[in-house]
Amino acid sequence: MGIKITIKETGRIREISCHSGETILNALIRNDIYVSAACGGKGKCGKCKIQLLKGTLPVTGPDRKKLKPEELEQGYRLSCLAVPEEDCTIRLCVQKDEEFDILSEEVENQMTEESSYAIAIDIGTTTLAMVLVGLDSGKTLKSYSAINRQRAYGADVISRIQASNDGKKEELQASIREDLQNGVRALMEMGGLQPEQIKKITIGGNTTMGHLLMGFSCKNLGVYPFHPVDIGTITGSFGEIIGPMENAPDCPVILLPGISTYVGGDILSGLLACGFDESEETALLIDLGTNGEMAIGNKDRILVTSTAAGPAFEGGNISCGMGSVAGAICNVDLSGGQVHVRTIGDKKPVGLCGTGVVETVSELVKEEYVDETGRLEDPYFQEGFELAKTPEGRPITFTQKDVREIQLAKSAVRAGIETLLKRFGVSYSEIGHVYLAGGFGFHMDQKKAVSIGLLPAALEDRLETVGNSSLAGAIRYLVDETAPRRAEHILQAASEVELSTDNAFNEFYMEYMYFEE
Repeated sequence: MGIKITIKETGRIREISCHSGETILNALIRNDIYVSAACGGKGKCGKCKIQLLKGTLPVTGPDRKKLKPEELEQGYRLSCLAVPEEDCTIRLCVQKDEEFDILSEEVENQMTEESSYAIAIDIGTTTLAMVLVGLDSGKTLKSYSAINRQRAYGADVISRIQASNDGKKEELQASIREDLQNGVRALMEMGGLQPEQIKKITIGGNTTMGHLLMGFSCKNLGVYPFHPVDIGTITGSFGEIIGPMENAPDCPVILLPGISTYVGGDILSGLLACGFDESEETALLIDLGTNGEMAIGNKDRILVTSTAAGPAFEGGNISCGMGSVAGAICNVDLSGGQVHVRTIGDKKPVGLCGTGVVETVSELVKEEYVDETGRLEDPYFQEGFELAKTPEGRPITFTQKDVREIQLAKSAVRAGIETLLKRFGVSYSEIGHVYLAGGFGFHMDQKKAVSIGLLPAALEDRLETVGNSSLAGAIRYLVDETAPRRAEHILQAASEVELSTDNAFNEFYMEYMYFEE
C-alpha cells in the first residue's frame, strides 16, 4: 500500500498512495492529479506548493529559499521535494486548472450543415488549441483550448526532454494523448457530431512535442548534434497517433513535418499560414514563446533558427512570474512615481505574466530605475521594485535577478534576428513584413518591446501580429488541397542557421545585452 496521502479540497477528500522514497509531486502526477511544476520538480520555481495539515514533512533547503518563515510554520512545503515517511494529510495550494489566456482562432461558433468535418490541433509547450473545421465551407466552427498538462514535468522543452530520458517517456505520451482525446471529444460534443463525420485531423507542434506524442526517444534531442528520430510528415490512424479511445473517429491523423530539431512543425505551419512559399518579398516570422523561433525569407529561400530565450517571456524564472492566467499583471505604467497595473480579466493581482515582464522592464528603464547595463538602482537593488500586492498582502516585486533574466532572453532573440538578417544578406529596409506569432507576440506592447531592444526600431512600422500561426497552418493543411505541396516547397527552400557556432550571433548577443540602441 505504501504511505497514505489524504488530500483535502473544498467539499472533497481524496486518498492516494505514495511509494517509499517518492515525492508527493510524483505521487500526485501518478494518480492523475495535475500540478504545475514549471522547473520540472527541481525546487526552483515554487509553483507546486502544498500545505501539510497532519503528519510530518521535513523542511528542505529549497523550502527555506522559496517559502517565508511564517509559511513554513503553517506547514507549507514544495511538493516536488516533499518525501513523506508516514501517512499525512495535505491541501493543494496550486491552481489545478490554470485558466491560461490561450490564443486560438476566431470561430463562427455556429454549426453549419456540412458533408464532412475535420479537426486542426496546435500542441504548444504550455497550451493546446484545437478547432473544428467544416470541409465544405472551410470555416472554423468550434474551438477548444486547454493547458498542456505535461507542464507537471516542467515548463520548457528541455525539462520535458530530461523527464522523458529519466524514464517518464510513457507518462508524457499518456498525458498528451489524454489531453488530445479530451479535446476531440469536446469538439464532437459541441458540434453534435458522430465519429464517422470527422474525416481527418492535422497536428502542428514543435519537434519535442511531436516526439513526446509519438513516444519517440528524446535522448538525441538534448545532446549535440541534436538528431531527431523523425521530423517528416507522419500519417497514421487515430489509435496509432492519439491513442485508443471509445467512439474515436476512424480517420487519418497527420503530424505536420518539422524543419530541424528546434524549428519544428509549428514553424513550418506558420510559414505556410503566412504564405512565405508564394511571396516575392522578404519577410520575417518571429514566434516568441518558451523558445524563440524565427525565419526569414521568401518563395526562393528561407533561413530558420531557434534561440534559447528561456521561459521569461511566459513568466518563467521570474520571482513573481506566472503564465497568462486571470490576475496576472499584463500591463504596467510608471509615471510621476506612481505605479499603475492592469491584470488579465481585471482580477486582483497575483503575479506577473510575460507581457507584464516586458512592460515592467521598459517602464523601469524609462524612469531610470534600471540603467543601460541592467542594474536596478538603489534602494531597489536588494529587495526589488514593488508593483502591487496580492489579495493576501504579499508584495509582487520585480528583482535584480528578474532584470537579468529578461536581459538574457531579449538579447538572445534580438541577436537571433540580427544574425538571420546578416546571413540572408539583407538590411532592415529590404524586409516587407515582420510577422509576430504566438500568444506573447499577440498581446505584447510593440513599442515597449522595441524600447528595450527586443525588436529593431527600424522595423516597428512593419510589425504585424498573426496570432496562433501554427494552428492557422494546420487549418490551411485541411482546407487547401495545394497545402501538402506548398509545405514540401517550404521544407526544400528552408535551411537552418546554427547559432551556437555562429560568431556573429555571439557578438550580437553581447551587444544587445544593454538597454540601449
